[in-house]
Amino acid sequence: MSRVERHAAEEAAISKENEKRSKPKKDKGKPAPLGRFFNFLGSLIMWAAILLCLVLAAPRLAGIKTYVVISGSMEPAIPVGSMVYSKEVDPKTLETGDVIVFYSSKAGQGDAGTEDIIPITHRVVLNDTKAGEITTKGDANEQADIFKVTYLNVEGKVIFHIPHLGYLAAPLSSTMGKIAIALIILAGYLLTEVGSSIRKRS
Repeated sequence: MSRVERHAAEEAAISKENEKRSKPKKDKGKPAPLGRFFNFLGSLIMWAAILLCLVLAAPRLAGIKTYVVISGSMEPAIPVGSMVYSKEVDPKTLETGDVIVFYSSKAGQGDAGTEDIIPITHRVVLNDTKAGEITTKGDANEQADIFKVTYLNVEGKVIFHIPHLGYLAAPLSSTMGKIAIALIILAGYLLTEVGSSIRKRS
């Protein structure tokens, strides 16, 4: 083969290769959108579970305690199933209208039944700083609480609450609940990996 023929053959091969590259790729069922969907779903599940864990656990690192409201005595301000967040304060600084978490004064007198060791969330009606006692009342109750709250039994002042979060917090605080949330995070991670794998093959 002469030099001219070799040159012509090379030109033809280059032209054919360029033609091949310029042709649109065949549609293989469009796996990329499916991959993006799995990525999005997995990320949503994973980060939602992580955010839930942070909402439940992170406040404790800042000295904020959490409690679940199990009665309707503070409705409509604080519905049943709400998660309340309280911060320890000097009881003398509490004012009328503040919402506090406390234990019944009966618990401090050694005459406590099971119902008295459950934290109560009620509103301050009167703070008697001289006696070191607080009169409280639930918003939904007609009368103030019978037993006054001693300063010793005040757990803290409610700084905010999240409605209905308590319904999730109670089961998640158990061992099985913690295992379940870990599996949910793992499932979300695996979905993102599947999505990434599908997108790479597309």
